[in-house]
Amino acid sequence: MQNHTTKQVSGNNDKSKPVLAVLVKQTYSINKDGTCALADEQLPLAEDVVMYSHNNAILQADLDVYVQKNYTDVVIKGSAKNYDNAPQFVAEIIVGKIRHTMAVQGNQKAYLDDRNKIRFSEIEKVETVPLRYDFAYGGKDTEAEKQMQMPPAELLASLPDINLYADSPFRYPRNPEGKGYLVEKSKAMIEQLEIPNLQDPEHLLTPENILVGDFNRWIEMPLPYATDWVNPAWVPRIIYTGLIEFPHSKIAGLKEIEKRWVELNLYDKKNPAKDFNYRFFNGGHYALQTAFDNPVRECTLINIHPTNKKFTIKLPNVRPKIWVDGRKGTLKETIPVMHSIVIEPDENRLSIVWCGRAPALRPYFYEELKTMPFKVEWEGK
Repeated sequence: MQNHTTKQVSGNNDKSKPVLAVLVKQTYSINKDGTCALADEQLPLAEDVVMYSHNNAILQADLDVYVQKNYTDVVIKGSAKNYDNAPQFVAEIIVGKIRHTMAVQGNQKAYLDDRNKIRFSEIEKVETVPLRYDFAYGGKDTEAEKQMQMPPAELLASLPDINLYADSPFRYPRNPEGKGYLVEKSKAMIEQLEIPNLQDPEHLLTPENILVGDFNRWIEMPLPYATDWVNPAWVPRIIYTGLIEFPHSKIAGLKEIEKRWVELNLYDKKNPAKDFNYRFFNGGHYALQTAFDNPVRECTLINIHPTNKKFTIKLPNVRPKIWVDGRKGTLKETIPVMHSIVIEPDENRLSIVWCGRAPALRPYFYEELKTMPFKVEWEGK
């Protein structure tokens, strides 16, 4: 029987074949020694996307009920902690063979000196920096956007729910909600510009490289570094849909491809709608999407845990056995995989979503699914 932590869903797999999938979510409390125990409060499966209240373009929670993901999403919802009381420090996440390192700093502004050169102010010290995308590199050049030709004001007033700037070339396609994106050297824009608190340590923003100049150069700019969910409308995630044209002529030059975060065949320019790539359903930071054949057993946080500079979380040594409806009174056993691991260090909480999937005779309607049986059992300690 379905409840708020388990659900059987119907859909198609990446071969366009009908499947039934059972999603199971379990929430754990993280103990002081890094082990996990089943939490008293079990979080429900997310059946709708949730945006942050302070910015409705930043994803707070992605869907849990996708019938197929190609990788395990590892998402850290928390903040970097300045244990060394320094203007700049490093926060790291180690998951299996993955080591995701972020350069972290306090608040900093840009300005023009008396010779009209871009300068950065001194870095302020901060105690914590949220690991969200509004603190990473990106954003929009709002002063340059003012030059765009817009419809008459009376027409705009009749279209209150349409954001005509959504496709603006002056918005960073990878993260239009971040900090530091400067297309044109405008005094008005520079005076309001903030330097990102989270950066790629191999491509730090400097007064010399901050100016994009030609907006087509966005592809050369620093990558956004954060650990929360990625908005599905941002590049490159949106490209996996095959529904829009890649906004640049040199897709092979994507740093995400160079780092092997995304596939080389991300986009087929000759036939962009040829295939929907199911990796679209993976919403974790691209560096923190791990293959199923490299199962996550522990996760080490450096300068992220609220009380320990270095803290290793040991994932529960349990896994579900999942059966979907096999029709005619039978159940069909699946091979479960982890769809997502969400760690909230400040809450001492960890949630795992498992998925068991098997071929189905046909797609099923919601009303049919309500009465279709499935089974979940747990094995391990």
